[in-house]
Amino acid sequence: MSDSNYEHSEGNWDEFPNEPNWNEYQWRKYLTGSDRDTARFLSIYNTIKDQPNHLDEIAVQMGWDAEDISLTDEFSANAPETEAEAHLDENENAPYTLHRHPIIVVTRALYRYLHQSWEHYIIHNQSHVTPQLCWNYANSLHQAEMNVLLSIQALDLGDFGLTICHLKNSLSALNQTMALLNQITHPNPEFLADFRNEIHIRLFDLRELWIRVMSDCRTECKRRPDGNNG
Repeated sequence: MSDSNYEHSEGNWDEFPNEPNWNEYQWRKYLTGSDRDTARFLSIYNTIKDQPNHLDEIAVQMGWDAEDISLTDEFSANAPETEAEAHLDENENAPYTLHRHPIIVVTRALYRYLHQSWEHYIIHNQSHVTPQLCWNYANSLHQAEMNVLLSIQALDLGDFGLTICHLKNSLSALNQTMALLNQITHPNPEFLADFRNEIHIRLFDLRELWIRVMSDCRTECKRRPDGNNG
C-alpha cells in the first residue's frame, strides 16, 4: 500500500475551474465522510492486522487497487465515494481535496489509535510515567503525523524531493517514538508487553508504508530531466 499514485496537481491551482463552490454545510458533510473513511480503515485494520500482507488486503477492501496506490495512476478519478458525498447532490462531483488520499487516511487512522492508546495509558498509569517522557512521546507522535501530512501536500504539488524530506522527518520521529516506548514502565509485565506489541505493529506498518512512498518518489525523481534523487 504505497500511494504516491494519487493524482497530483503539479502546483497548478487553476486545473479545476469547474469544481463546485461548496458551502459550509456541504463541507461539514464531506469532512464527516472523511472521518468515516478513517474509522472504516481502522475497523478493518484491527480485524486483520495479524495477517500477512494486511496493508495490501485492507487497501483492496477500502477500494484502493494496486494502481490506485502507486505514483502513476489517477486515484482521485477512481476513488470510491464517501458516505457523506453520497448524500450530496448526485449530479455534483466532490471538489478536489487530499482528504481521501490513501496515505492520509492510513496515517490519520493509525495515529488516532496511537494517540488514544497513549492517552488511556497515562490516565490509568500516571505514577509510572514522568511528565517529560509523557511530553516527548506525545510530541514524537505529533511530529511524525504532521510531516506525513506535509509530505502529501508536497506530493500533490509534484515535488518528490520535498516529499522525501518530510517523510524522512516522519521516520525520524517514528524512531524516537520507538525509543521512548522502551522507556515506559509498568508493574504488570504482561500488560506492558501487550501495550508495546500493539504499538509496534502500527509503527512498523507506518514505516513500511512511508518507505514505499519514498521509494516511489525516488523512482519519479530519476525519471525527471534534472535527475534529482531527493
